Amino acid sequence: MNRFLSLPAVLLGTAIALVQNVPVWSQSSPQIRPLAESFTVLIDGVNPGSGVIMAQQGDTYYVLTARHVVGTQDGYVIQTPTGERVPVNYGQIIKLAGVDLAIVPFRSQQRYAVATLANYPYDDNFRNVYTAGWRATRSRVFTGGILSDRSFALALTQGLRQDGYDLFYSNLTEVGMSGGPVLDTEGRVIGIHGLAEGEEVRDGIRGITRVKRGFSSGIPISTFLSRQGQLGLRLPLQITSTPPRTVTLQQPSTLPDSALPGTSAPAWTNRGNQLYRLGQLNDALDALNRALQIDPSFHAAWYEKGNVLFALKRPVDALAAYDRTIQLKPDLYGVWRDRGVLLVGMNHFSAALGSFDKATELKPDDYVLWYMRGNLLNKNFQDYRRAIASYDRALSINPGFADAWMGKGKALYDTGNYNAALTAYDKALQLNPNLAVAWILQGQTLGAMGRRPEAQQALNRALQLQPNNPEALRILGTLR
Repeated sequence: MNRFLSLPAVLLGTAIALVQNVPVWSQSSPQIRPLAESFTVLIDGVNPGSGVIMAQQGDTYYVLTARHVVGTQDGYVIQTPTGERVPVNYGQIIKLAGVDLAIVPFRSQQRYAVATLANYPYDDNFRNVYTAGWRATRSRVFTGGILSDRSFALALTQGLRQDGYDLFYSNLTEVGMSGGPVLDTEGRVIGIHGLAEGEEVRDGIRGITRVKRGFSSGIPISTFLSRQGQLGLRLPLQITSTPPRTVTLQQPSTLPDSALPGTSAPAWTNRGNQLYRLGQLNDALDALNRALQIDPSFHAAWYEKGNVLFALKRPVDALAAYDRTIQLKPDLYGVWRDRGVLLVGMNHFSAALGSFDKATELKPDDYVLWYMRGNLLNKNFQDYRRAIASYDRALSINPGFADAWMGKGKALYDTGNYNAALTAYDKALQLNPNLAVAWILQGQTLGAMGRRPEAQQALNRALQLQPNNPEALRILGTLR
């Protein structure tokens, strides 16, 4: 049965519901894997990565990958699905500006499948996704998971980058999968994988090891499509805007026996994160407790335990785990950030603000953190001046962050500065025309200014995006 985690409203609007343990597998997954493997290549080098064959012109194929996979000059080799190995001409690689994407051409007389790129709005009906690629050991990997609600990911994903990463999912990913596809339940490519959260820690058994945390993230195909016209390269892409058909879902996957860790605390912590991503929260908690039996002072296990307890709706226990993490590693900004989110949900607003302030001291360039701080000051303190200052700080770091423009507009509206609010909403919608909340707020502001036809138009646009949004329906009803 699905469990629901309500995230406190540190993001604009009401609480966010995330289906926390539904990384389920489509019955079509046995067909999706060979399809994915037919157009997923290995980009071999000192640090290997993956890529997607997205176009063919004559005997030239074009591979879409993450730019960091080919970020430094090296003797790269494309290993195709049939095992053919083709050297890459580094000078022909096209690196997209402002986004972590690159196009790698290679030539072959063989025939290879070309991926279909999917460009449609994601919603709760289309959340089951797959990732495919190659491990650093040059072996294939294919995993299932779910897309995260964007608002949830904004609140709980750390180290957000400004180079296109706006797709978040629970799939277990490994080193070497960067540049590989994120696929929907019909095998169309909706994004390019590139990042997974984690932290380098010292392992008494193996030296330095990486502890995984949180989500994986990638760049939506829509981002690539919006920029390809700037390249001066006309490629015969296969693009669909049709969402996948509804599929019958099976039960969540379990980890294979080969995933059972050894005796180290980092290994059990990683297993806890894997089980957390699979939605097996009680088993994740057991794994983390095993880690802490081995090393009671292992801060990464305490931190992940706090995240799992948060998901289990045990806020007091989660807070205790976060506080223990802080005792062990007080300079870990992420735990201060997540602690603030938790405290908002517990209605401890002053303590939450203190936690956010500490996080901003440790990592002043986290623009989402400044945005959440602004929302807290706006909604829970009605301190509009300081809220606007927080939004401005977020925008000074990332001027393209539409949510912060939206938050600033809300604070300006609450001060009665309707014209400035509209300007902020217009900027948000220029950056992201699919922000339903921004259309609702714009409609509310236009209605307050007596501009009913424009207000109705904005609210109807919101309802196109979210047909049953109760707030849009309520405001629209007052204008009739």
